[in-house]
Amino acid sequence: MRAASPTRDHRKGRRMDVTQLQQRVHEAWMRQRWDDWRRTCADEYRFDLTPTIRLDLEQTLAWSRAWFTAFPDYREEVKAVYTSDAGVAYELIGAGTSSADVRLFGRTVIPHVPGRSVEVRYAKVLVVNDAGKVIRDRQYLDATALRGGLETR
Repeated sequence: MRAASPTRDHRKGRRMDVTQLQQRVHEAWMRQRWDDWRRTCADEYRFDLTPTIRLDLEQTLAWSRAWFTAFPDYREEVKAVYTSDAGVAYELIGAGTSSADVRLFGRTVIPHVPGRSVEVRYAKVLVVNDAGKVIRDRQYLDATALRGGLETR
């Protein structure tokens, strides 16, 4: 991966900068503008929440809403961005204060610890199709450390 790379939209004959796409994806997600975020995704979008949990678009929206319900003050800082013709990877540090359980599909996946703050360090990889839409969204973080941080801070 390299610093910045436009990718070609072969069907429309225009160029799309994956860095600009990354910025649109991240801004829409952080501002909870779900319709804008949805427009950055292809119909076949998939999100790897963990190595064993893969979510479709609607499930990812449910996860995102659950996260911001549990951490309404959550904010992220993008530390580095790496691009290729196929997509973009970026490093992030996020922080927020627990105000509710993180609930997904009717069960608590991260229990609420009143007033506890969490810091999340992770990498995100977005794979982009020729139309400039995200088809695959993977994140790499230590979920055990995240849960432990919530329980011990």
